[in-house]
Amino acid sequence: MPAETRVVDIGAGMGALSRRLSDAGYRVFACDLFPEFFRVPEVECLPVSQDGRLPYEDSSLDVAFGVELVEHLEETERLFGEVARVLKPEGELIITTPNILSLKSRLAFLLTGYAYSFPPLDPDVRDPVRQHITPLTLDGYRWRLKQAGFDIVEVAVDKFQNTSLWLSFLIPLVWLASLKASRKSANVKLQNQLRMLFGRTLMIRARRA
Repeated sequence: MPAETRVVDIGAGMGALSRRLSDAGYRVFACDLFPEFFRVPEVECLPVSQDGRLPYEDSSLDVAFGVELVEHLEETERLFGEVARVLKPEGELIITTPNILSLKSRLAFLLTGYAYSFPPLDPDVRDPVRQHITPLTLDGYRWRLKQAGFDIVEVAVDKFQNTSLWLSFLIPLVWLASLKASRKSANVKLQNQLRMLFGRTLMIRARRA
């Protein structure tokens, strides 16, 4: 990205990503439900409204980051719609989230009913920061992003999990069970690629139309 790129860190927290982007010379904006916790003086962190509206003008930004954010949100469609609003045409959204498609996660869900990194929810806790509440597959993200006007242009994972690697003997069973669905949908094939079966964190880059 060129240094003049206008980048927004959504759900900025204390500002670790904002600091790195600022140090790299980008023009950085930040926002969060709780901006009082932000700790990067050279970057202004604005509050996100309770209804999820981002504090930026239409078509005013080039790139949006949502790092370990979407799993905390109940209405991801609203976030993606807001990001589409504030991004310029062909602007990009980059998100990271726990990969519930890994073999480790699939086995955990089979045995316990809970996917990797999505433990039981406490119904008395309303603070979205404290719980992972929305487990989505790559297929789920693709659908929601498309409804907001985004096309996924790149999918990656940060690293392979040893636990999933140990379960690699299950891969033929996964592929066999998905064979019929794979013939009908390319998304099924993407979800059963080795990087999806082994990866720890899902990383998605999507571009606004």
